Amino acid sequence: MGIKWAEMGSPEQPAREFARQVLTERMAVVESLLPLAAHHYLEDVEHVHQLRVGCRRASAALRAFEPLFSTKPKAMKKWLSRIRDAAGPARDIDVLLGRFASESFDDSVTTHACERLEGERRDAQQRLVKVAAKASRGKLVESVERCLRSLAENCDSYGEIDCRDLGRVALRVASNAFLPLAHLPNPTIAELHQMRITGKRLRYSIEIFHAAFSTKLKQEVYPLIASLQDRLGKINDHATAQALFQSWLASMEPTALAAELAGRVVTEHKAAMQLNKRFSKWWTEKRVTKLDAALHELVLDG
Repeated sequence: MGIKWAEMGSPEQPAREFARQVLTERMAVVESLLPLAAHHYLEDVEHVHQLRVGCRRASAALRAFEPLFSTKPKAMKKWLSRIRDAAGPARDIDVLLGRFASESFDDSVTTHACERLEGERRDAQQRLVKVAAKASRGKLVESVERCLRSLAENCDSYGEIDCRDLGRVALRVASNAFLPLAHLPNPTIAELHQMRITGKRLRYSIEIFHAAFSTKLKQEVYPLIASLQDRLGKINDHATAQALFQSWLASMEPTALAAELAGRVVTEHKAAMQLNKRFSKWWTEKRVTKLDAALHELVLDG
C-alpha cells in the first residue's frame, strides 16, 4: 500500500507545486495505515511494516522540500517521529518472530525468545494504539494542513526553483552522506548499519525525483541500491538478534538456559560475520566506483 514513485509533470514543474502533491500523497498513506496498524495488525502484520515505510517516505519528502517552507514543519516532523518510534519496535519484533518461525531451531532458547518477544510485542502494540488514538482526535491532520499552508505562504527565491534543480540538491545531500560509507574498505558492522540507513535515504530521494533525470537513475542505480539494502538487511537481522540476546543475558542467572543463550549469541555473531564476508566479495571497489560515477553523471555534476 502506498505510492512509491512520485509522478512529476515535467522536470521544469515548479518545485512548490510538486512538493504539495508529494507531501499530500505520502501523508495520506500514513494517515490511512495508522489505524490499520493499530487495530488490525493480527489480520496482517504488513500493516505495521508499511506504516513504518510510509513514515520514512514522508520524512524523506519533508527533508527534500524543507527549503520551500515559510516555517519549519516541526509539528509534522514530531508526528512522523512519534509514529515511527511506535511502529519501529513492533516491526523489529515481527521480523524476529518471523525469522524464528521459518528457521529449523527447536530448542529452549527459541522457545524462550518467542515467549518473551510475544510479550514485548503486545506492549509495543499498545504504544501504537495510543498514538493512533491521539491522531484520531485530529492533531495529525491539523499538522499536515499547517505544513501545506506554510508551503503555500513561502514566497522567497526558492519559490521559482523547479523540480530538477531541487532534486539535484536533495540527491546531492543524500549521496554525500552515502558515498563516503560506500567507499570504506572493510567496514565494521556498525558502519554497514550506517551505510544501510544512508542508502535508504538515497533510495527515497530517488523515488521522489527520479522523473527529473535520466531513466537510468530509476532503472539502473535504484535497483543496485535496493540490492545493497537487502544484503545489508540480512546482516542487520543477525546483528540485531545478537544484541538482543546479549541484553537478555546481562540480567539472567547462570542457568542452563543462559548457557544456551550465550551459545546463540555466538551463532548469531558468526552468521553476521559470514554474511559480511559474502557482502565484501559482492560490494567490490569496481561496483562502488561504477555507482559513484553513475550518480555523478546522472545527477551530481549537472
